[in-house]
Amino acid sequence: MRLTFLRIARTAAAVAALPVSLLAQAKELPLKYSGPPTKPEISAGDLMTRLYIYADDSLMGRQFGSEYNVRATAYIEREVRRMGLQPAGDSGGFFQFMPAVKRALDPVSTITAEGLSFKAGTDFLAMSGGKPRQYASTPVVYGGALYDTVNALPNEAVRGKVVLMRNAPLPGNVQQFVQSAGFRAYQQSLNGAVVVLIASEPFTPTQLAAAMNPTSARWRTPAFDNETPIALNVSPKMAEALLGGPLATMAKGTAGKSITSNVQFHDGPGVIRNVVAVLPGSDPKLKGQYVAIGAHNDHIGFRPTPVDHDSVKAYMQVVMPQGADNKAVTPTAEQMAQVNAIKDAAHKLHGGARADSVSNGADDDGSGTVSVLEIAEAFAMGKVKPKRSIVFVWHTGEESGMLGSGWFTDNPTVPRDSIVAQLNMDMVGRGRVTDATGEAKDGSLLHGGPGYLQLVGSRRLSTELGDLVESVNKEQKLGFNFDYNIDANGHPQNIYCRSDHWSYAKWGIPVVFMTTGGHADYHQVTDEPQYIDYDHMADVSRLVFQTALKVGNLDHRVVVDGTKPDPKGRCVQ
Repeated sequence: MRLTFLRIARTAAAVAALPVSLLAQAKELPLKYSGPPTKPEISAGDLMTRLYIYADDSLMGRQFGSEYNVRATAYIEREVRRMGLQPAGDSGGFFQFMPAVKRALDPVSTITAEGLSFKAGTDFLAMSGGKPRQYASTPVVYGGALYDTVNALPNEAVRGKVVLMRNAPLPGNVQQFVQSAGFRAYQQSLNGAVVVLIASEPFTPTQLAAAMNPTSARWRTPAFDNETPIALNVSPKMAEALLGGPLATMAKGTAGKSITSNVQFHDGPGVIRNVVAVLPGSDPKLKGQYVAIGAHNDHIGFRPTPVDHDSVKAYMQVVMPQGADNKAVTPTAEQMAQVNAIKDAAHKLHGGARADSVSNGADDDGSGTVSVLEIAEAFAMGKVKPKRSIVFVWHTGEESGMLGSGWFTDNPTVPRDSIVAQLNMDMVGRGRVTDATGEAKDGSLLHGGPGYLQLVGSRRLSTELGDLVESVNKEQKLGFNFDYNIDANGHPQNIYCRSDHWSYAKWGIPVVFMTTGGHADYHQVTDEPQYIDYDHMADVSRLVFQTALKVGNLDHRVVVDGTKPDPKGRCVQ
């Protein structure tokens, strides 16, 4: 699920109050597993086999545009080809490509300053990937700490100059900070600066690789060729040379040397792609209509430095039970005692600390991705075929702003008005009672439990579609307890606008977003296959299969009785 920074109430105490035994009792599966070949029937075993492949460390978190996302989509393509589904991507294949480029900082780039010369990769990096405008004999001024909204220099002191700043983290709640009047004033104070230089710690190998020989492609739009970096990262040594002394002793507003830039980039081919496959409908009159089933194939990649897996897991369970959706809080002594007890028990179980740097994305959204594969195999290899066609789409770039689903619905490979509904799965592998699955609109913490599943958007465009999901659950005796709390109008977590179903809903296509909700491992290195509830995930897959089958066999299109949004407008929950 796409991460947004938002206001979260301090409800971690609700989870911290749970006994250590309850927090630690969730079933832990093997760290590595190689399962038998999959079968046509939807099963927990098949899902486990698939997810241990798809969320393995070797795919390094499947970040959008990276070589690892390319490998991940190649796995999906091999599977749908094996199943005998029809390709529905570009040029008769299963892939739908998006315009992409890999842009690297040219190692011949230099910055000079009154007889001094600084080299790309040693003294500075340009991480944003844009094409910076050049500047000559431009004076440097020291702007103090980054994000210091209290003591920002007046705008007239920075206009037309290069502003050198000391790196600092974003303070507190990011969303609250960037929306504050202080931050807006801080941004305005930098208006007219030629460029901002940020003095950082010595560059890591990961930073160097990302700038000089990028492993990730970027989506190329007209704006991409015109954008300029808002900042360059410079080494502490370069910063001190420009200002004539250590930053720790430098007064804000100190004038430095004048500098001239020759910062260049070179472009190479990049690969960014959705995977699209079709199961043709069995009815000659209805096969031109489609039920879409989707999930996102990407995640957030890996950290430059490893952390202790068990320490992270224990801390997030107790202190930040909503993972990356949780506001950063200062733990109490009681909480830290719980954290240490859980961590020590895990270290004893695992024979010591486990270094981990990969955000595997087993739940987000490996669970949705392999569930769509499992459903596709059940349709392709099974005897039951719906009257309407099924289009399966594994979208890329959801974590970067729902880019792949937006590209598909803006540039559909099947007629957009022929898509009668879209069923989206994003994070469908958890939902235990120990999982904090989000918040109700009043800020109270929600938890999972037996048969737990959140439905989002199911009646926003089509009451009939929402009712149909409820009826499938009852008719098939699947035993789900649907939670609609997170779908409330005006909900501050804004989940309706944070996954790929929105790209369909904005065009007036009825959607159902199915998710087991959040948890402490959300966007952490601890989101791994060993913590997934495969039996529950199989039930979700059966619900989607049966819902798609029912929609596919209706004697009419799903009735749209809700207000269609402006496809070019902003999503509002």
